[in-house]
Order: sequence, then structure tokens, then C-alpha cells
Amino acid sequence: MSDWNTAEEHVDRALELFRRGRLGEAEQAMRIALSISPDRGDWQFNLALTLDALGKNEEAIEWYQMAAKALPEELEVVASAGIALVKFESFDDGLRLLEQACRLDSSCEEAWAHRIDALARSNRYEEAEGIYFLAQQYLEDYPNCLYAMGEALFEKDLTERAIWCFREAARQEPTLPRVRARLASALAASGRSHRAVRMFLQELREHPGSMETLLDFGDLLAELGRYGEAEEKFKRILEINPAETRAHRRLAELAMNRGYFEEAVSEFELVQSLAPDEENIILPLASALLATKRTRETRILLVDFTEKILEGHQKEMAHRERDELVQLVDLLLKCGLPGLAGDLCERQLLTAPEDIDVLRRLAFAAFDRGDRRTGDRVSRKLVRLDPTLCTVHENLVLSAIRARKPALAWARIQRGLTRFPDHEALRRLRTLVLLRRIPGLISRMTRQNTPQV
Repeated sequence: MSDWNTAEEHVDRALELFRRGRLGEAEQAMRIALSISPDRGDWQFNLALTLDALGKNEEAIEWYQMAAKALPEELEVVASAGIALVKFESFDDGLRLLEQACRLDSSCEEAWAHRIDALARSNRYEEAEGIYFLAQQYLEDYPNCLYAMGEALFEKDLTERAIWCFREAARQEPTLPRVRARLASALAASGRSHRAVRMFLQELREHPGSMETLLDFGDLLAELGRYGEAEEKFKRILEINPAETRAHRRLAELAMNRGYFEEAVSEFELVQSLAPDEENIILPLASALLATKRTRETRILLVDFTEKILEGHQKEMAHRERDELVQLVDLLLKCGLPGLAGDLCERQLLTAPEDIDVLRRLAFAAFDRGDRRTGDRVSRKLVRLDPTLCTVHENLVLSAIRARKPALAWARIQRGLTRFPDHEALRRLRTLVLLRRIPGLISRMTRQNTPQV
């Protein structure tokens, strides 16, 4: 009995510590209680909530699942565990628990809505729509389901249908968080920007501290070219949370658009210091550094990033965004690192050997570092893949000129002009090559006409 009382005391203390924001101590108190009575599902659930708040996602998932297994008839535990697992992108386990919650209580609209959300986020849109229609058979009003379905439709660019869902959700539950903000975003995406602005303003009058709404509204204002107003919204977010990296990043992007490159560098560097593990800040920071002529710093940043990619497994590279890699190659070329740029292109071509954009950059990198043989080989492959690439014909001519092979240059010009008879650069190169060939032609003609003895 004394052990039981001690465990209860630890739980009470953990709850008080949780309310006071002392999450680490709350976790320890809950663990002590569970070491005394490990089968208490409600305590397992409380520990899961605490770990969730601490950002210990993997442990939180484990304890949520244990709690739901211990209390399979408790709707709050099962539904909350399912919602949390979906938040952590453990979609299959989350969906299983949410389906269980709907069986426990078919009127639990939150469980239905999160099932729609989970299916949509795992790209199972048809199933999400099926659950949306199924929920309507059990629910009289379903604003959260409408909201979730609206998000799914918006993600698929079915904007008009998304607008209808958001509007109906707002009609059924006018106080539903962010519904008008999402409706405003959908209206903006459909070209009704002025209506979207009015709706954002209305939403912010009622919820002035909503960071998500401020972000969305700031993005819209930036798209409309109203940079000063957008900046005001992002700075308002930083008044609420000075460490909000999304706001700092948007301020950096605004500064880049306005030509305030030093300011952009400062904001990007601040994002990097706040979130050192986020790689997606490296290329924007490199672009800003280049714009301020800080080439040496750019090279150091890009060399470290590129070598990390090249040292990784090919499967890891395959998961990277192709456009990100192309942008990285462009930055390497701009700051005078054609060798690394070429190495990166070669690695990318192992995954997509006929990617024309990457092949063009590989050819440029090869020519830039003086590797004419590779440049010619890749350029000839490009011509075979796409004969309409006039700049590739031009590069082949320039390569022959630099190699002091005017006959080869002339032949390549003729092939290029056959396909592009009005191409100005090729015509200028034809004149240049012709002028260079004249002394040789004169010499040959002189030898041919020398009087015989």
C-alpha cells in the first residue's frame, strides 16, 4: 500500500510540474511512478503526453501505443494516441487507432477528421474522400472533416472544391481555428487576391497572435509585391516568438527580392544558427553571400556541403530534390569550382543518365576546367538527345577553336547552321573561323601556284 501511495504522489507531482512547464522533471516523476506500477495505462498516456511536449517523438510514439493497448476502450486515450501518431507521420499505426476510436464512438468527429488528414498526407486521396463521405452518415455537423477535406483538395490544386469545403466549415463552425485563413489562401490561389486580403485582415482582428495566419498573410502580401506590409507581418511573428525560423527566412527572402543582400545574409545566418541541422538554408545563404561578393565564404560553405553529399551513399543522393542539386551545381560554377560541380553532375547522372539540364552543366564544367575531351563528349551526347540545343552547337565550335582546329570548327559551324540558319552567334563564329583560315588558304594557294623549275 505504501508503494501505491508513493506512486500516486509521484503522479500528482508530475502533473503539477507539467502545468508549471517543468517538463523534464515531470518526465522523471512519471517514470518513477511507472517503475512502481508499470501497467497503469492512464499513467503511460501521461508520460506519452510529456514526452510529446519535450519533442522526444520516438519514445512518445512507443508510450502512446502502450497506453492505447492498455486502455482499448478509453476513447480519449485511443483517439489522442492516433492523432499523435499521425502528427509524427506514423500513418498506418495512427490510422488503425483512429479507426478504433470511430468504432468506439461513431460521433467522434475529431477522429473522422484526422483519418481524412492522415490518408491525404500519405497520398491516399481517394480513400480520404471515401472516409469524408462515410463520416457524413454518422455526423450531423462535421466542420473539422470539411476542413481536413479542404486541405486535401487544396494540396491537389482542386482549388474551387477546397474553397467550398472551407466556406462550409466556416458556416458550420464560425470559430473553427484558421478556417478563414485557409479560405483566404485558397481564394488567393484562385486569383481573388483582394478578397483574400480582406479575409486575412478579418481573421487577424479576431486572432491577432496567430503565427500561421501571419505567415500565410505575409506570403500573400509578398506575392503581391507589397513587401513593406509583408515585412511587418513577419516581424510581428518575431515579437511573439523571436526564434521562429520561418519568419527569419521569409525576411531574408524579402531582403533578397529587394536587393538588400547584407540584410539577407544576416537573416539566413540567424536561421542557420537557430536550426543548424536544416540543410535547406545552405543554398539561399550561398546565393546571398555571392550577391555580396563574399566568394571565399561561399566557397567554404559550398565545398563542405558538396563533399558531404558526395561522401554519402548513392541512395541518399537519389532522395535529394533534383532541382536542389541543379541549383547547387550552378552556385559551384558561379564561384569558380567547376571540378566539384562536374563531380556532382557525374553522381547525379548515375541516377538519371539522360537528364539534359545536368548534362549541359557537366559539359560547361568540363570546358571551364579545361577538360575539352569530356566537354566535347558530353556535348555530342546532348546533340544526339536534343538536336535543337543551339548553345551546345556553339560550345562545340568554341571548343574546336580553342583547340586550334579550324577545320573541325568549320565543320561544326556548317552542321549547326544547317539546323539554325539564322543563329547569330554561329554566324559570327563562322566569320571568325573564316578569318583565321584565310592565312592558311593563302599559303596553300601560294604553294600550289609556285613556278616549277
